[in-house]
Amino acid sequence: MYKREKSIQLKTSASLLYNNLSIYSVPQKNIVSYAVVHKSAVNIATSSSDTANIHHREVHCKEASNSSNSLILQAKFCELPSRTLLVICSQKGLQMFEPDGSAMVFWHSLAGSDSKNGIIFTRGIAAIHEHYIAVGASSGIILIFSIPSRGTNVALQEMPTGHNCMVLDLASEGSTLASCDDSGTIILWQSGQRFKTTLRINGSGMACTSLCLSGNSVIGGFGSGHIRIFNSTTGNMQTEICAHTKWINAIDIAPESNLLLTSSEDSFVRLWSLQEDSKNVKVNNEFSESVTDLQICGAKFLNQSGTSFAVTGYDSCEVILYAQKC
Repeated sequence: MYKREKSIQLKTSASLLYNNLSIYSVPQKNIVSYAVVHKSAVNIATSSSDTANIHHREVHCKEASNSSNSLILQAKFCELPSRTLLVICSQKGLQMFEPDGSAMVFWHSLAGSDSKNGIIFTRGIAAIHEHYIAVGASSGIILIFSIPSRGTNVALQEMPTGHNCMVLDLASEGSTLASCDDSGTIILWQSGQRFKTTLRINGSGMACTSLCLSGNSVIGGFGSGHIRIFNSTTGNMQTEICAHTKWINAIDIAPESNLLLTSSEDSFVRLWSLQEDSKNVKVNNEFSESVTDLQICGAKFLNQSGTSFAVTGYDSCEVILYAQKC
């Protein structure tokens, strides 16, 4: 059983975007950072684990040569072995910051050659393996950046193609990258000097809005309210759940407990336990709650064991916290 706890207050409200919550936990320092997009700014609230002390920072996405702000579509903390970066996707390109938002590390504009490739915005972010960060684009291209262990020498390594419409989300596990698009198509990639397609799962026309990888499974949340679990080797669908009555806008996995978190525009947040066998994945609903008077737009676990999670909602200045109670 999970119970609602004291909320984290934000300076401004959350925009109505998929996956509009990212969490960066630093157990050694006993702090947790929450990143939520509001129009052209990312609100970062950093709190102690008991939420007694909260520090706020606003990060804006703008070009150095242009004072106007750009509409932000997603922000995510990307944790690599050597460093963590806050990556921001917008209509003008993408920016990478130190995790506290204090300094910009890299800026990639869409004003040049990318606009000729049909890219008009970026969305979908994932950290891969040792030193890669991938970002999805509106044209279906994926931008792969090589990240140094320190400094600002970030380089665009390649732009693999495979999607025929806009990329909506990216997820990774180890050296595997997964991408999904507005038609519901999911593609798996193997990282390396050249990213190679290893599996393509064709969509049926309904958008896949959120992705995660777990062992031999690829898990997608769809606009129809379904959760579909596919085998990552064969692409066969192992399980389909009628999880929600409206669009699913965020899913997350707790790898230590095999708990799946899902949230939807129907105002429900739900937790599911996953059990894999040789052919199928058995799914049980462990927790379900309607978050009153809130159109949910983001949900994330706070730890890998899944003992607590957070939820954000459109036009709300709160990050709502839930914790497991005995």
